[in-house]
Amino acid sequence: MDKFIEVRFKYDRKELFTKPEDLKLYSGQHVIVEAEKGADIGRISTIDIESDKINVKNSIKKIIRPANNDDLRILARVRKKEIDAKKKFLEALKNQPFDMDLVDIEYQFDGNKLTFYFMSETRVDFRNFLRDLAGIFRTRIELRQINERQEIKRLGGFGPCGRELCCKSLNLNLNKATIQMAKHQNVTVSTSKISGLCGKLLCCLTYEEDFYLERAKEFPTLEDEIIYNNKTMKVTKNNYLVDTVELKDENHFGITISLDEYKSLKNKKGLRSTRKVSSSKSKRKK
Repeated sequence: MDKFIEVRFKYDRKELFTKPEDLKLYSGQHVIVEAEKGADIGRISTIDIESDKINVKNSIKKIIRPANNDDLRILARVRKKEIDAKKKFLEALKNQPFDMDLVDIEYQFDGNKLTFYFMSETRVDFRNFLRDLAGIFRTRIELRQINERQEIKRLGGFGPCGRELCCKSLNLNLNKATIQMAKHQNVTVSTSKISGLCGKLLCCLTYEEDFYLERAKEFPTLEDEIIYNNKTMKVTKNNYLVDTVELKDENHFGITISLDEYKSLKNKKGLRSTRKVSSSKSKRKK
């Protein structure tokens, strides 16, 4: 089975690469990699990623070699060039008819590409600006608009749980979080409760979704009815982390029982529909 290496670059950009079999690599190591029309430098974040765990859409480039001390010295000079490029960019922006917030700048290691990351509240037609920048820097220019989630991931911070943001601390490649995920996980569907620092739905909703869907297979469906202490009660909530089930009767009297107790009642035919229960009561009255 093919295995890949994940490499992270500036601005938390990450890509997958193949590696020659004779290279010994480790997490955190700087490496020189193939890039579009040239070479780039990044740091290994994850090694030995199996091909069946990723969705490969484009051709995967390869790692050329580990970076040496000379490469790291060149990288330091590249970072200084980015500081100068920022000043020139902001000066050129003054002559443009739109507003954008420059977030970061990234030179490709070989200088063949310069990327400007920016945020804007509206869509920006920057074609003329792109030509101006190409004339100033004499290299290939890319203007990349990012959103609030991507910017918070870059800056980092702490979530409402008190831990470092998942998008920053974990190696995540998540699909978009949804309200339905919050419902699956018994999280209060309140914007303030399930929104992160970026204002979007919490990344951990997606991160934990598979766990809750798997646990749900062991629990009853909401609104299922069961006979408990000679009363018909409905399942109102499943507590997946503590293995309990919450029940309520028609008078909204609630009780919590263990999942094992629920299953025991179910196996003893304690699970019935309201229609059958009312029918049996009418027979007893006769």
